[in-house]
Amino acid sequence: MDTAISHTPAQPLKVSVVVPAYNTGDAVLTGLRSLLAQTMPRSEFEVIYVDDASDDDTVALLEEETAKRGAEATVRVVRAAHSGWPGRPRNIGTDLARGEFVHYVDDDDRLAPEALERLYARARETGADIVVGRMAGHGRPAPRALFEQPRAAADLRTDPALLGSMTVHKLFRRAFLREHGLRFAEGRVRLEDHLFTLRAYLLTGRVATVHDYTCYHWVRHADGKQNVSYAQIEPYSYIDSVRRVLAVLDAADTRVPPGPLRNRLVARWYGKKALDRIAGRRLLDQPADRRTAWCEAVGALAAELPPETDAALPTRLRIVAALARHGDRALLEEQAGFEAGVVHRPRVTSARWTDGQLTVRCSTGLVRRRGRARGTAPLAFARTREGEGRLLRLPERVAALPAAAERADFAKAVRRSNVRGQLRHREGGTVLNLPASRHVVEEPYRPGRPAGWPARLSRVMARVPAAVAAKAPGALAGAAARAAARLRGAGRDRRELRTLRWESEFTVDPATADHGRALAPGTWDLRFQLGCGGWRTSQPLRGYAIEVPETAGPDGEPAAPRGQDRAVRGAAAR
Repeated sequence: MDTAISHTPAQPLKVSVVVPAYNTGDAVLTGLRSLLAQTMPRSEFEVIYVDDASDDDTVALLEEETAKRGAEATVRVVRAAHSGWPGRPRNIGTDLARGEFVHYVDDDDRLAPEALERLYARARETGADIVVGRMAGHGRPAPRALFEQPRAAADLRTDPALLGSMTVHKLFRRAFLREHGLRFAEGRVRLEDHLFTLRAYLLTGRVATVHDYTCYHWVRHADGKQNVSYAQIEPYSYIDSVRRVLAVLDAADTRVPPGPLRNRLVARWYGKKALDRIAGRRLLDQPADRRTAWCEAVGALAAELPPETDAALPTRLRIVAALARHGDRALLEEQAGFEAGVVHRPRVTSARWTDGQLTVRCSTGLVRRRGRARGTAPLAFARTREGEGRLLRLPERVAALPAAAERADFAKAVRRSNVRGQLRHREGGTVLNLPASRHVVEEPYRPGRPAGWPARLSRVMARVPAAVAAKAPGALAGAAARAAARLRGAGRDRRELRTLRWESEFTVDPATADHGRALAPGTWDLRFQLGCGGWRTSQPLRGYAIEVPETAGPDGEPAAPRGQDRAVRGAAAR
């Protein structure tokens, strides 16, 4: 039976932390302990666990730990009938909440010690209805661009960076939730957090951030047992959930009229949640029957959307959208195979310490992995006749579809491309973006060959039986002539192709790199991110890291950091 949700408030509380729980096991204790370790006094917040009828020891573990730590006045454990998803437990917890603000936390995640104190202070300082704390991902990517600068009154209609954080792991003003009747979809509804957060964003122009302190640690367990939403996704119902999210844009109180903003919002879910499912490895890793189901489900959604929506998609997904509208699964699979191995391979050209700052120069470009022991090949582009466009060289059959070929111009994507240096805290998971210069260089296409290919070719030719060669010398000569002609044609084609290289430089000042504050003690690995046309990947700069010691220097400031290994120290000496 559900626990009654009526409650007579005692003293006012600052924050109510609502945590849905289900069969979390020992992992639930990590989150509970992080909540009980908050710097905000326990008398000023409460924690409400709503258990969705776990059939393991989750509830017993919560009750035992709460009693052991003398936290019965702070932590309540509520038993609810099984619903199978986090939405109903969150609604129950929200109805029971007494705090001025509600913070939603998943049962296997954790908060940093100062999280509640900082989030609440930021809400009072700015008058915000929603406060988003900086996140660190563990086994999963966390948003970063949103926290590159402070935000005090962000509005989704003018600040698209908010789209980078659509989960509900945020602080919400409880009066704001009540005023607008904000509730979670109940039952097994995919994207229920996106439904809730999109409505909330559209109902306020007051979203603030805590950008300079990692508040929330977002965890994905390797076995996936603690995360109920990791079950296999059913394509048709999932795409129906995408439709439900898009329907928020037509609701009376959150309507977004036709125009650039609406197209951008539609493209966000259409692209990331639908088209991405039929692109690259996400499609190829599915069995044949599920590939068909995904292509049909996404194709049906594509047919419902106006063509102008595609213009708001990143370039690579515009190509996928054209194929989805065309409805040929074989072409989708061919394109998926083409882009499955696209990465960028940064190379450090110099790294030098000067006056306590590390300046790194990098060079990178988009390449395709061609398979085991076959190396990589750069993505090739051709100039249009007008000389302004850069047409991505697509697989031949995909390029033969006019709608796909028309969308292969990456010129605008290259102009809008961005690069960033990054620092990742090995111990804590925080990732900091660092501004970087960017210079794009166009070069002749050099596809490269696997090492030793002439010798292998000779060995293959040596295996042709002499009798075969004697009986059909003309046929062999003809085949050789045709092969030579193809190679000459390919050579001419390649001479007209170009590749792109990004040259960049960024500087790390460990004394101020965390938004004016010194880097936390530990190891900070250097990474480099390239974003272009919908490909956005971050790659490690292997061998480059900064060690920040625990001990302080003679003046009380953190001791000067040092390069982790000879790669950094050696670069400093060059």
